[in-house]
Amino acid sequence: MVTGFLRTVILFLVTAVALRLMGKRQLAQLQPYEVVITLMISDLATQPMGDVEIPLLGGVVAILTLLLMHCLLSALSFSSMRLRRLICGRPSVLVRDGKICEKELQRLCFDLSDLMEGIRSQGIIGLHETGSVVLETNGSLSVFPSADNRPATRKEQGLPRLYDGIPLTLILDGKMQSRTMRIAGLDEGWLRRILQAQGIEKDADVLVAALDTQGKLLVQEKGEDGRLITVDAVPQEKVRW
Repeated sequence: MVTGFLRTVILFLVTAVALRLMGKRQLAQLQPYEVVITLMISDLATQPMGDVEIPLLGGVVAILTLLLMHCLLSALSFSSMRLRRLICGRPSVLVRDGKICEKELQRLCFDLSDLMEGIRSQGIIGLHETGSVVLETNGSLSVFPSADNRPATRKEQGLPRLYDGIPLTLILDGKMQSRTMRIAGLDEGWLRRILQAQGIEKDADVLVAALDTQGKLLVQEKGEDGRLITVDAVPQEKVRW
């Protein structure tokens, strides 16, 4: 029993490290060869766990070999566009200028109902609002609304350009995020003074406090009756994160 427990722990750690080294992409975002490697790794890990007669080292070596193959194929796909097309394939246009490409659907054996479902999942009601649809190499659909149904940009409206940064979470579940505070160039005392001015005495009373790229601080208190507060915390010209 102890042997089986230790084998399971070791294989779990090896598999977790291998998948972590493969990157943070979700299963739906994996390239075809990455899906194959992921499935093979899971199968190789379960066999030594269920049968103690199978050498543990053999399973570990096989998993590490697949990880090496993943690194090699990734490096090849980055080094050459031609190899990338060979390894990963190329995107396919399913809808062009609002018109379905029937021959491409037939070639890919892609069902019309799946196409319409993919369009709706992107927040577009139907084909009449669709400009283009591209089937990416990882199997996901990229749906673009038609020009007439695309929201106007600030540039098209003649509005001044806004700073494009990254919103920062300063407090999460009652805990001050010191690293994020340093990125923003702010100190914890500054944030606590703002919170106290809003009647919040402790960090632990805050569910989340986030600072956007326009200098606005959004604070939500914990509890069903927790308030949602917005404060102009930083002048917009000083926002540089």
